[in-house]
Amino acid sequence: MGRIFFTGDLHFGHENILAFDNRPFSSVEEMDAELVRRWNAKVSADDTIYVLGDMIWKSYGNEAAELIRSLNGRIILIKGNHDRFLHSAEAKAALADVKDYDDIIVTLEDGTKRSCILSHYFIPLYNGHFRQAIHLHAHSHFTVEADIEVDIADRLNEAGIRTEIYNVGCMYWSYAPVTLDEILARGRTVRPNYGDR
Repeated sequence: MGRIFFTGDLHFGHENILAFDNRPFSSVEEMDAELVRRWNAKVSADDTIYVLGDMIWKSYGNEAAELIRSLNGRIILIKGNHDRFLHSAEAKAALADVKDYDDIIVTLEDGTKRSCILSHYFIPLYNGHFRQAIHLHAHSHFTVEADIEVDIADRLNEAGIRTEIYNVGCMYWSYAPVTLDEILARGRTVRPNYGDR
């Protein structure tokens, strides 16, 4: 059985995202090629990847399906607000599954099992937060909204309402999928302006 990875906010084919995120690519073609390269350098055919929304900006003909098939692993999409490519039946069929939300158990390298709540959107009081569950999300990029999400999580924890929330948007993780072990090793989501390049 393979490993489990997470990513989000890839925005394949979205030229405006280069400036929006200040992404370190000179063109959308370079970004797309590098996202595929970084993905396939980490992920094998036996792995499962949860994409927490906004995978592909739009679809022309069979391009989205071809792109999905070029990526290693079994891809489960948690729908985001920009996944317009799902109108293509062929592209949708190239994915292992499409969901609005998921609640999964992930086994860490040391054998510990952790409950993970998956959503494109930040959920402050998510299912199981008081039972050590982890919430993984994307959506907010490097924005004021992302900064507010960090504040909300901090305030809840300071008030004794336990949360453990991480943004898995690709811009926070050097534009590559990450395992839960990698996420936990790095610690809580940092302020937006400190994302990796």
